[in-house]
Amino acid sequence: MIKTRKILALATVVALGLAAVSCSKDYSKDVEGNYDGTIVMAVSGATQGSFDATVAVKSTSDNEVSVTLPAMGEGRMGMPELAVTGVSVDKDGSTYTLKKGEFTITVGETPYVGSLDGTVKDGKLGFTCSVKPGAMPMNIDLTFSSK
Repeated sequence: MIKTRKILALATVVALGLAAVSCSKDYSKDVEGNYDGTIVMAVSGATQGSFDATVAVKSTSDNEVSVTLPAMGEGRMGMPELAVTGVSVDKDGSTYTLKKGEFTITVGETPYVGSLDGTVKDGKLGFTCSVKPGAMPMNIDLTFSSK
């Protein structure tokens, strides 16, 4: 009788654990899409210009997306297209939070080290991405707001 109760209790705990895992929501599909808007580029707090842009957000796995920033700027202030992968997605109420701690993307021979933080609310994407290209001594800050 005691063995049966222990087995039943263990089975219940396992079933509850599996139910909790299977009920988790994949928010990456909720934020997937192309967002049209404006990127403002700044270095050391000084605005270097703004650019009309389309940012692509693509679901890559449960609660993760890739955020692709288009190429922008010119000359020394030019930035290539950057695809930030492994961006986590979470939801609090009606707001989705996008976050990627330090990342490194190498384009050609230049490493771009940065981070990304943003939100999607009411179908609008907004984020800041700070990137340091190669040996540049300061970050380039990109702020995106969709229409």
